[in-house]
Amino acid sequence: MADKEIKLDIGCGKNKKEGFIGIDIDPNSNADITASALNLPFENSSVDEIICSHLVEHFPPAELQKFFDEIYRVLKPGAKAWLKADREWSEGRLLRKDPDHKKRYSAKEIEKMVGKFSYSEVKREIYRFGWHIRNKIFIRLKK
Repeated sequence: MADKEIKLDIGCGKNKKEGFIGIDIDPNSNADITASALNLPFENSSVDEIICSHLVEHFPPAELQKFFDEIYRVLKPGAKAWLKADREWSEGRLLRKDPDHKKRYSAKEIEKMVGKFSYSEVKREIYRFGWHIRNKIFIRLKK
C-alpha cells in the first residue's frame, strides 16, 4: 500500500485548504498543527506539496531565509511549493494593512533566497480583482 501524500498549507490561518494539513503558529487558527513555519514538525524529504499564501511578508529577512531553507528541508526531491506574497504599493501601506507584516519584498530579493531549489520562478503580478488592483508576488519552487 502506498504512503498517503503529505500536503501542507503553511500559515493557513482560518482558511485551510481542503486536502492539506494546516499549519499555523496561532492556536486560534483552523490549523491541524500549531507550529512555527521555521521549525516544521516533519522529517527531512517527507512532504509532497506545500502551499503558502500571505505568510512571506510576516518574516524579517533573516527569518524568511530560514523559512525557505525549512521548506527545502521537508520537501521530497521533485516536490513543489507554491507561495503567494502581498506586495503593497508601499511598505507603509503594507504595515498599516496588518501590523504583523515585517517587510515588503521584491521579486529580486526573494530570488536570491531560493537559489538552492532545482527550479524557481518568482514573479510580480499586478491585476484587477473587482474594483481593486492587486500587487502580488507568486513563487513556484521545486526541490
